[in-house]
Amino acid sequence: MPASTIVEDLLHVLPLVSAILWLGIGIWPLLRRRFFSPFERSLTIFALLIGLWAFLDWIFLGTTDANLAILISNVRISMFTLAMLALLLATVWIYLGHSRYDVLLALPVLGSLAIIWTGLTRGVEFVSWGPRLIRDSMIYALWAIQQIAYLTTSIVLTLALYFKRKDLPFRIRGRVFWTSGSLLTILAFGVTTNMYNNVTQTAGVPWLSSLLIVPASIILVALVPLSSEELGELFRAVSAVDQRVIATYLFYKTGEPLVALSSSRSFPIEAEQLEGVLAVVGNFVETSVSAAKGYGVTAMRYDRLGILAVRGQYVIAAAVYDGAAYDALRSELVRIVRNLEQKRGQQLQTWEDATKSAEAVAEDFSSLLYRPRKTEFSKEPVGKASVPHLAGDSFRR
Repeated sequence: MPASTIVEDLLHVLPLVSAILWLGIGIWPLLRRRFFSPFERSLTIFALLIGLWAFLDWIFLGTTDANLAILISNVRISMFTLAMLALLLATVWIYLGHSRYDVLLALPVLGSLAIIWTGLTRGVEFVSWGPRLIRDSMIYALWAIQQIAYLTTSIVLTLALYFKRKDLPFRIRGRVFWTSGSLLTILAFGVTTNMYNNVTQTAGVPWLSSLLIVPASIILVALVPLSSEELGELFRAVSAVDQRVIATYLFYKTGEPLVALSSSRSFPIEAEQLEGVLAVVGNFVETSVSAAKGYGVTAMRYDRLGILAVRGQYVIAAAVYDGAAYDALRSELVRIVRNLEQKRGQQLQTWEDATKSAEAVAEDFSSLLYRPRKTEFSKEPVGKASVPHLAGDSFRR
């Protein structure tokens, strides 16, 4: 069989297989209820966009109409541009944390989308394997520079995280960085070769959507079989949550305290200062949406510390942290609240009943806390009288 025939056969099969795998990876977190934090959402959106891009690539390679080929190409390259933004946000958030200036990262993307729809493609010619787009080299270079800048930043931050977390056991470090490393390597190879072909007008074969089968397969083998708890452990480890979280709290839905844990012998917020912070939590109790299967989330800053609270139907879990721990902490607090309410919902109908179930989350809470050497956890016993500075009418409905 001639080599050209083999290439054509592969190009008409592999992009579709790649699309199915990546769409499956994107849908899987929704089915597993792991769609909790902005970091997780960005990765899920990335997988879905890459899946759609590969599917459009498969359709494009079989198109025989020039106008339709240009339209599909514009939609396809728009999907890829948005996917690069999602990937960049994920790596920025996992390594540097969130910032009010993150929205500025979308501005170059808007420019790229304008480029795509206002003259990037000048025409189409048909070769043996399908339509080949004729690009404006200068305009395409402008679009490609933005993609390479975003992809390079993602690679640099991932490498920095890899060297920063050398303390992780291989079973965790290997899973995370083999999956992310294979994906970033294929993307870097695909984007640079694609840029070369388009800028120099070389009739290269578009293999990127086909090659993305490799990282998709690694992700499916390494991550999909993991349970929610195992994924939570992996997420916590990579995010170094146990080095960031200083204190955790559990409240009943009306504001009464149930559990408080600290990584040291004192809590990070003094008793006289805590009332003002918990007043915000009390307001959160009043204003957040109450839904049997939904979770309200609020976040705030207190000096240099972050405070995160997750509200379920019956309880509120809160944590004080330092550094880039928001995403993993949010996921874990949602998981803790969800598991507690699913398993013990009947025992949470009143505050008095809830105090009997609160100890069930103590172990989960303690796994989130920073563990300084030669320092024991500070733990407030369950009960209103045992935490007098937390109790008060300001926390009731």
